[in-house]
Amino acid sequence: MTVEFDRHQLLTMLPLSEKQALGSHAKLVMLHTKQELNLVSSPLRYLYFPLESAISVMDMEQSGRVLEVAVVGKEGCACPDVLDGLTVSPTHTIVQIGGETLRMDTATLVGILPDTPVFARMVRRFSAMLFRHAVISVGCSQWHSVEQRLARWLLAHHHRTNETVFPFTHEFLADQLGSQRVTVTEALSAFQRNDMVRYSYGKVELISIEKLRIMSCECFDLATQAIQDYLRDIRAYK
Repeated sequence: MTVEFDRHQLLTMLPLSEKQALGSHAKLVMLHTKQELNLVSSPLRYLYFPLESAISVMDMEQSGRVLEVAVVGKEGCACPDVLDGLTVSPTHTIVQIGGETLRMDTATLVGILPDTPVFARMVRRFSAMLFRHAVISVGCSQWHSVEQRLARWLLAHHHRTNETVFPFTHEFLADQLGSQRVTVTEALSAFQRNDMVRYSYGKVELISIEKLRIMSCECFDLATQAIQDYLRDIRAYK
């Protein structure tokens, strides 16, 4: 299983001894778009390391309204706080983009942490990066328009995956942005008229990355810089 570690930006930088220690505890699984991984206060059974997928960390009200606060791709993992003793999920976690993911049992991981100190430091550092993204998202939702936030959101997925076609419905996008479906539809229509995207039911294709960057708020660059800072820091752990 350690060969799969080289498909992940964090795991590939582990010392060989730690890859070997973790390898037998990692399982390659396929996640599916909209799959729920955790609800608020549900037991944290697994740590997820996306290889092709993207996992959304969200807040959910009792009414059912949701708002995305951060996204996890192949640079990190979902639910990193389990390494510090957290046993239940503080967030609603769903799959944004389906695909292959490495899954590790949290109970097993806690037991082998003394043998994987670099891994432990890397995962804990990722918690700080997630917090930074959450802070950026809160400000973005308050200060920037739906058009700016949608452009940023689409760019973030392109940046993580290098893909330009995504299986997103208008309703799903509205949930991620904490907006009304009709508002997202209007924004997508404007994007399509300006040759920025092309959309149909269940599919959004990015046509002009440059135009999306112009439309996006500065939060895209801030979030991208946070990832770069995180990757720079964990390289220093080796």
